[in-house]
Amino acid sequence: MQTANEIRAAVENIRYYAGRIALLTKQQFDADCEQGNRLGMSSLPGSIRFDCLGAIGAACTHIGIYCDNILVNLKTAEKQDKLLYKQEEEEQPELADEEG
Repeated sequence: MQTANEIRAAVENIRYYAGRIALLTKQQFDADCEQGNRLGMSSLPGSIRFDCLGAIGAACTHIGIYCDNILVNLKTAEKQDKLLYKQEEEEQPELADEEG
């Protein structure tokens, strides 16, 4: 499969950036908690903020699962290389020539 290595590289880039997003989300959560402990926090905006940060983290987890799925399917697709183009079909003479 000619594009397999490029697909793998793209998936690794996606994993890297999803990991960065998850890390930055966690950093923001920690910073918000620390500042909230010092200054106090409004409950509704704080709740919305933490819900959003949690949803972003969950999305990053889903992205990782989707990347696993892509790699599993890519491996299966690569195994089809030897089966995709049947040599025996190319080597068989035309049926019309045998009958004629």
